[in-house]
Amino acid sequence: MAPVSLEDNVPSKGRELTTRIVPAIEEERKTTWRHFFWDAWDKTPEERRLIFKVDITLMTFGCLGTFIKYIDRSNLNTAFVSGMKEEMSLYGNELNYANTAYSVANIIGLWPVSIALTRSTPRYFIPLMETGWTICTLGQAFMRTPLQMYVMRFLLGLFETGHWSSIIYLCGAWYQKRELSRRIAIMNCATSIGPMFSSYLQAAAYTGLNGVHGLSGWRWLFIIDTVISVGIIIPQFFFYPDVPARQQPSIVFSEAEIELARDRNPKEGRVKQGAFTWAQAKRCVTTPDIFLLWLISVCNSVAHLPSDSMAFWFKAWNTIKPGSYTVPQINNYTTPLGGVTVILTLVFAWSSDTWLKGRRWPMLVVGGVVTGIVCILLAATPVFPQNEAFRWFLYYNTNWAFAANTMFWSWTQDTLPLFAFKTVDQPAVVGGNWGAAGMAFLYAIAALTLAHIQYKRENKSLEAEVETSSTEHSG
Repeated sequence: MAPVSLEDNVPSKGRELTTRIVPAIEEERKTTWRHFFWDAWDKTPEERRLIFKVDITLMTFGCLGTFIKYIDRSNLNTAFVSGMKEEMSLYGNELNYANTAYSVANIIGLWPVSIALTRSTPRYFIPLMETGWTICTLGQAFMRTPLQMYVMRFLLGLFETGHWSSIIYLCGAWYQKRELSRRIAIMNCATSIGPMFSSYLQAAAYTGLNGVHGLSGWRWLFIIDTVISVGIIIPQFFFYPDVPARQQPSIVFSEAEIELARDRNPKEGRVKQGAFTWAQAKRCVTTPDIFLLWLISVCNSVAHLPSDSMAFWFKAWNTIKPGSYTVPQINNYTTPLGGVTVILTLVFAWSSDTWLKGRRWPMLVVGGVVTGIVCILLAATPVFPQNEAFRWFLYYNTNWAFAANTMFWSWTQDTLPLFAFKTVDQPAVVGGNWGAAGMAFLYAIAALTLAHIQYKRENKSLEAEVETSSTEHSG
C-alpha cells in the first residue's frame, strides 16, 4: 500500500490551509544539528547547489558592495582626525554639516531609489549606484573648501541611498526566512569591517604617502578607496542576479535552478511587480509595524553615535597631554570597535536563526539595553580619567545596538548629530550621550512593542485558520 500523507486526509476545501502548514512541518522535521552551523547543509542536493550559487553571487557582491560603501562613508571622519581638519580649517561644526548633507540626501533619495529598483534590473542598477558614489569619493580627494565637502557628501548620500535596502530586497526574493538572518549578518559585518579597513588604510597612507605628488595623506585615502571600489564594481555588471521572477538563464543559473528558486519562495519568486497603488501607499502609512520599525531604526542610528567619539577622544588627549597619540595610533586604536561589532553581529544572527527559532526581538532588546547602560556610563563618568582603560572598554561596547541591527533593515536617516553630537563638543558630548542612552532604551522598548503586536496578530490569524478548517471539516 502506498504511504498516506497528511494532505490526503484533508478535504479539498481545506487543502489550501494544509499546503501552507505541511511544508513548514516537514522542514522542521528535516532540521538536524548541522542547521546550527549552516542551514544549507540540511537541504537537498539541488537546493544546496542553488543556494551556493546565490551565496557566491548575491551575498558576495552584497558584502563587497557594503564594504566599499562603508569605507567611502567613514573615510571623512578618518580623514578629519588625520590632517584634514587643520588643512581645511574645519574648526567649527563643518563636519556635522557635511554629515547632515549626507543624511538629507538619503532622505530625499530613498523612496525614489527603492521604487526604481523594483522596475529595473539589479545587475545594472546596483553597480551604477556604486559607480556614482565612487566618483564622489574620488572628488573628495581634491576638495578645498567646506562647501565642496558639503556638495560631495550630499551626492555621496544620494548615490548610497537605497543600496542596503536593494540588497535586502533581493535576499528576500532568493532566500527563505530561516536562511536570511545569518546571511544578512555576514553582509552586515562589512559595515564594521569597512571602517576598520579605512582606519588601517589611513594609517598606512599617512605614513607612506603623505606629501607624495603634493597630496596630503588624507587625500590619498580617498584615491585608494576609489581604486578598491572600481575593482569591486566591474564584475557586478556581469554576474549580479535579478529577482527570481525576472531572472533569465545564464552562465550562473540554469532554467531548472531558476524554477526551483521560484518554487522555494512562491510569493517572492513568481509574483511580478504590478502598478504601485494608493491602497499600497495607505497601507504603508497606517500599519503600526512600519512606524515601530522606523522608530527602532531611528533610535538605533542615534544610540550608536557615541562610538564615533572614540577617535575624537584620542585626538583630544593630545591637548591634555601633548604627544599622547600619533595619527596612526588614533586610526589603529579605534579598529577593535569594529571587531567587537562583527563578533556581536554574528552571535546575534546565529542565535536568532537557531535557538531563538527565527525570533528577532530578543537580540534587539539585549542590544538596546546594553548600549543604553554603556551610554549612561559614558555620560556620567569623567571624559579624561586617570585610568583610561575603563573608558576604552566603554567605547568598545557602544555598538551592541548597532550589531543587533542585523535583526531588521531600515532606511534610518540621521539629523540629530547636528544638535546632540556637535564636532566642537567632541569627545565629551555629555548631552549627546544622555540622548543616545534614551534612544537605546526606547529602541529596546519599541522592539518589545513590535514583537507583542506581531505575536497577538499571529495568534489571531492561527485561531481564524483553525476555526475555518474546523468549519470546513464539519461541512
